[in-house]
Amino acid sequence: MQKINISCGSVNVLLATNSNEIIKFFLHNRENVRETIPGVEVERIDDSSEMKEPYIIYMDSSENEVKIDEKTNKAIIKFPIQKLFFPDLVYLVLSMMAKELNKENKYFVHCSIVEKNGKGIMIIGDPGSGKTTLSLYLSMNKNFKFVCNDRALLEFLDEVPYATAGTLETCIRVGVIPQFFPMLIGKIDKERLENPWNSRFYLDPEFDNLGINIKSSTPINYVLFTLTYPTTASQTRLEKYDNSKRQDVSILKTMSCFSQYIRADNNMLISMEYPFPSFDNEELACKRLKDVKRFVNATEMYSARGDIKSLADMIDELVV
Repeated sequence: MQKINISCGSVNVLLATNSNEIIKFFLHNRENVRETIPGVEVERIDDSSEMKEPYIIYMDSSENEVKIDEKTNKAIIKFPIQKLFFPDLVYLVLSMMAKELNKENKYFVHCSIVEKNGKGIMIIGDPGSGKTTLSLYLSMNKNFKFVCNDRALLEFLDEVPYATAGTLETCIRVGVIPQFFPMLIGKIDKERLENPWNSRFYLDPEFDNLGINIKSSTPINYVLFTLTYPTTASQTRLEKYDNSKRQDVSILKTMSCFSQYIRADNNMLISMEYPFPSFDNEELACKRLKDVKRFVNATEMYSARGDIKSLADMIDELVV
């Protein structure tokens, strides 16, 4: 079998397979891996290398078999390559890595991050809440630097929370472009403009032309729990959580963010309709809770609701 090593910082997941297509996917279509795993590196290793946990063995086979051992962090999958949805394996790697990172007090967080004047802002919200649109608008109109779009690697450096890597591959719904990014209209074909809310536009190759400056890492000073749709300028609010009175709210919200990928809450092997097991356990959860409290104490947390342009003005004033 051929083998590759997939790494994020000091954490590695080994993948062994009898499929050339899988090897090519991870080695040569890296944008599909980078848009899921922040700071990922992929390299071929000697086929005779020992399989150390965590690892995934994928066999192109007529069998339909999945064995995922969340306790030892290893998986064996047998499934026909022509029916396999390749990102399934990427998300499995993500969850396995999340468990190993938790052991090192590091976490994958679903968020967008921007930075200005040395101050990092983590924008958290459900899919469709406007995280990407808000972070891009701040980067293109308020001189913020763009750190990540969808997932960040968070760790503590001298008790300061830092985003040390992030995913940059970015897409936005065509429907937001006329209002917030009119300079992009000429780049969109007519068919997508006719169905704007069901169409997406990929931005990553356009970053240089848009004047967006990238920052590879930043301390996190502010956290915004965000919802921007549907709202108006008059409904816009940027309200600071009073942690001296309601720290429990901040802890619960943050714990959920830090736990998402370790618990594999939203992940499954789509090809095989097989839900991922939780990679969590009591020891990791207790360690994580201590880090969540450190994170809450080290940052200012806000509820950010309202119109994107008005909210961007308020956020800009926050980092002066």
